[in-house]
Amino acid sequence: MNARHATERGKKENTGRQREVRLIEPQRLMPVGYWEWNLETKKYSWCDEMYRIFKLTPQQFSLRTGIFFNCVHPADRNKVVRAFGKALVGKQPYNIQHRIIWPDGSVRFVHGKAEVTFDGGRPIRFWGTIQDITDRRQFEPL
Repeated sequence: MNARHATERGKKENTGRQREVRLIEPQRLMPVGYWEWNLETKKYSWCDEMYRIFKLTPQQFSLRTGIFFNCVHPADRNKVVRAFGKALVGKQPYNIQHRIIWPDGSVRFVHGKAEVTFDGGRPIRFWGTIQDITDRRQFEPL
C-alpha cells in the first residue's frame, strides 16, 4: 500500500470514529437509548445508554424479553406488555410512558417509542428508543 492510500484510509477511519462519537455524545446528554429486537433470530441489542438508563451493566443483564419486563414497575407492567403486543400485530405504534425500577429500588420514569418492521404482514424487527424523563415527570401525575 502506498502512502497516499494509507493516508486516505486513515482519514476514512478517523471520519468513521468522529461520526460514531457524534452519535454517542447526544445519548449521554439527553439521555436517550436505542434498542433492537430481531424477531427472526430472537437476538436483542442495547446501546450503552440503555444500560445507563436502567443502571445495569451488560454483565448484570442478559438481554431477554422477560428480564426487560422485570425492570418495569409492577404497576405499569401490564400496560407495557399490552403496548408491545399491539405494536407487534400492527394495531398501534409503540409510544408509552412508564416507570422502571433500578437495582437499588429507585423508581425512574421513561418514555419509549418504537416501530415494528413487517415482511409480508409478519413482524421481523422491533426497534426503538427509551428516554429517561424522570426530571420532567416528577412534577406531573402518572
